[in-house]
Formats: sequence, C-alpha cells, structure tokens
Amino acid sequence: MVLRETKSAKWAIALLGVVLLSNLLLYQSVVQRFLSIELERGVVIGSLLDLMIISPALAYAAFKLSKKQVVGLMVFGLVLARFIIPEELFEPFTILLYSGIGLEVLFLAAEVGLIFLAVRKFPEIRSAMRSSGVGPIFSLLPAVEKKVTGHILNRILSSEVLMVYYALLCWRSKPPVHAGAVTMHHKTSAVAMNIMLIHAVVIETIGIHWWLHSKLPILSFILLILNVYTVLLFIAEIQITRLHPLEVKNGHLYVTQGLMQRIGLPLNQIEQIEWGRKPGKEALVFMHKDFEEIHPQVVLSLKEPVEATMFMGRKQRVSEIALRVDEPERLKELLEVRNS
Repeated sequence: MVLRETKSAKWAIALLGVVLLSNLLLYQSVVQRFLSIELERGVVIGSLLDLMIISPALAYAAFKLSKKQVVGLMVFGLVLARFIIPEELFEPFTILLYSGIGLEVLFLAAEVGLIFLAVRKFPEIRSAMRSSGVGPIFSLLPAVEKKVTGHILNRILSSEVLMVYYALLCWRSKPPVHAGAVTMHHKTSAVAMNIMLIHAVVIETIGIHWWLHSKLPILSFILLILNVYTVLLFIAEIQITRLHPLEVKNGHLYVTQGLMQRIGLPLNQIEQIEWGRKPGKEALVFMHKDFEEIHPQVVLSLKEPVEATMFMGRKQRVSEIALRVDEPERLKELLEVRNS
C-alpha cells in the first residue's frame, strides 16, 4: 500500500488506529469492569460498522487503494470482528461473515483463473516477447497484458517470473554490445553492495534459523523462506544490472534499475535535455548505488507523461527522467543524434 501524499492521510492513519484499538479494548473484561459497561446488541452492530465501513474508509483516505482492496478490507474487518467479539454476541451475525468470505472466495477464484490463463497462453506470450526485440525485463509484462490481461495478479506473477529467470536461468547470457548501449554500473559499487547484502542475509539466515529452529520451528521456516526469496531478489538485481545497460535503439530509449523500476520511451517524446540540472521531486531517477554520494548527470523532460513500470508491476506516469551513466559523453552524442 502506498501512502497518500496529503495532510489528511496522517490524520486518517491516526483515526484508524483509534478505531481499531477502541474496538479491541471494548471487549476486554478488565475494561468492561473498569468502565461498568454492559455489552448489548447495539454495541456489536457499532463494532461491525467500525470494522466493515469506517476502518476501510479511513484506510482508503490514508492509502492509495483500489476498489477491490477496499472490498477485501471490508471482509477482513468481518473476520477481525469474529476474533474480537465474543462468540455468544457474534452468533446472530455469523451469516454475514460467511457471506463476506464467500464473496472474497469468488473474487479469488476468478483471479486464480487469470493466472492459469496466463500459464496456458505462455507460448503466445513468449512469441510476443521475441518479436518485440527487447529483453525480458521490458517485454514480458507488455506481452502478458496483450495476450491475457493487465490485472494486478498477472503483473505480480510476471514480476516474480522475471526474478526467478534472472536469478537462476540467465547465467550464460551476455550484455548487449552495440553503438547504442551505455553501461550504468561499472563506475559504481552497485554489484559489490548487492553481494555484501547477500552475504549478510545468508549469515543472518544461518544464525537465526539455528537459534529459532528448536524453539519456534514454524517461525524459523517462515524466516528461512523469506530470506531465500531475498537472496534470489538480490541475485536477480545483480544480473539485470549486468545484462541491461541503458540502450538507445529502434528510436526508443530503454533503461532499467533492476526489478525496481524500468521504462521504455520513444526518443521523439523527449522535449528537453538538460545536463547538470538537479531533477525535480517527481522525476524518476535511474542511478545505481555507490558508497559515495553521487548525483544524476542529465535530466530528460518529456512532452507528455509516459508510463513506467515499478516493483511488482505497478504503473507510474512520469514526465521527467534523471540518468547517470558510465560514459556521459557517449550518451550525450546518442541523444543528440537520435533526437535530432
């Protein structure tokens, strides 16, 4: 969930915490005795309204949520009410809980069906990827959207497939070498930093897994899975960094920063090229990490917003891009020649 950039969003989070905490405390016997409260049917109805209507509304005011996510929060509110409210008080409303869960199961079944459809159409997706002329990092998601659908689950699935592919299946691949390819990581510590993070995660996994395994085996197993996923993510980041330099080809500019963000845009969409200018707050910055503080070298202002792909397939429209490459003079020549 992404926090809304408004002053009211922080107030909404605070109110959401108050609503949840007050309903949780209301059904504690200590609080009831202290406040001399007797629970009746009206109190339960009020709690259901808080958890099903008020809380999702406050969450929607605080975070950028889709309608489907709001419905999911309403069902979650029902489930939460089942655990907070004593069974004898909640019993008259059990049918409401089952109805909500049934609705969510139907939504989930439909979404799982979309995933199976994507798997079934994989040969068509692969054919579309090959005909695009760009690497999987740029071609997989557009192919899935074209052949199946752009549903959020398919975008997430595509992102996970890309992670597994780059982490495990492309070790023999080589980076493109042509006049329009400009590396971005050779003069940074991006690869070294990711290797250090992998070492840290592996050491932490061994230590914590050994300590937790005899005490909390389920938690130990969950942390092990999460850490393996993290290691695969860092390996994929290294491979994408190595295999995908900035490319100018076929009248387009392609640039990616691991799985976190990527964009491909026509060169004729570039309105202004400014070297040495500080990018604006809304600019999408492509700059690999370094141990020292570094800054973008060039800012590209676009004629109109272009859609970029972020982590887990999330879409974001940007009108300004900032770049840092190993050979700025070469990039300058490419942009001036190709954009003239």
